[in-house]
Amino acid sequence: MKKTTTLLIAILTTISIYAQDIIGNWQGKLDVQGIDLRIVLHINKNDTTYKATMDSPDQGAKGIPVSNIILDGTNFSFEVPTAFIKYNGTLKNDKTITGTFNQNEKSFSLDFNKQETGEIIETNRPQEPIPPYPYRTEEIKFPNTKDSIILAGTLTLSQNGENFPAVVLISGSGPQNRDEEILGHKPFLVIADYLTRRGIAVLRYDDRGTAASTGDFNSSTSLDFATDVEYAIEYLKTRKEINKKKIGLIGHSEGAMIAPIVASKSKDINFIVLIAGLGMTGEEILLLQNELIGKAYTVNNCNLFNTSGLKLRPMGTLTILVSIRAVLYEVICFIPTIKERCVRMNKFEGKRSSSSLILW
Repeated sequence: MKKTTTLLIAILTTISIYAQDIIGNWQGKLDVQGIDLRIVLHINKNDTTYKATMDSPDQGAKGIPVSNIILDGTNFSFEVPTAFIKYNGTLKNDKTITGTFNQNEKSFSLDFNKQETGEIIETNRPQEPIPPYPYRTEEIKFPNTKDSIILAGTLTLSQNGENFPAVVLISGSGPQNRDEEILGHKPFLVIADYLTRRGIAVLRYDDRGTAASTGDFNSSTSLDFATDVEYAIEYLKTRKEINKKKIGLIGHSEGAMIAPIVASKSKDINFIVLIAGLGMTGEEILLLQNELIGKAYTVNNCNLFNTSGLKLRPMGTLTILVSIRAVLYEVICFIPTIKERCVRMNKFEGKRSSSSLILW
């Protein structure tokens, strides 16, 4: 009788485990080189087939299509072909999945916990200002007539007064929106809020070809981006609230290279602020970044990383006239082990598509 009871309990336990379902919302945290990235799965079922999408909230990506979803007993797996992602895990119980996240020959431990409806945890960003703001916020657009594009942005000003000093924020390399948003952070929003609260008007805008701005980002150079800044200045000069003798530039990363280019040609610039600017020539920084990217992906058998013999073509008085992002794209496409990534980048990068996920 005791053996029969034990066998019955074992059978019922097995049935219970195998009857577990994965329909619902699941959230996990991916540790990528010390950076935590949340991954959220939304799983439902159509007849006998599982359907799912994936979000990466910290990267601003939502609704990424998930395919090949398999639940075989307690073995669970799925793929995201557009990002070369494969996941293999084990359904421990009705609320926990443990497993491994694989992307481009890199493996990371990733466990999912089932969330109740509306329970998806939002990242706490205490530095981000929360409306209503104690200043005016205007959604604006201004033309770059030279390149026939329209740039969309936000102008923030004090509620009262006039004759305000003003700054234009210039983003770093890569297609950036007006907040320079990356991995859930919005540094330009934070900077704009800080300055505006202290009586300085701030104009920040989406890079050309990004978000609400028109144009083509991928074919543009740093000098093209410099003309966008020049037209931003022209827009500020049309505003009666702005002190036209106190207009400045704040450039970050590549933007810190663009700001001096603009200031060297314009008498309208009263000051510039450079954040994380170049401390070496453009040629040196590109070669160094190329080498570091290769080391990060453990590419050892490629002559590309012997940078002592690699030279970039000089271009007049400026060592580099093309955007760092564009050159890096061209360089890493020669690395055999990540050549497939370049195909994916060419298809998705610059569009901020909700169907792409790039973990660098």
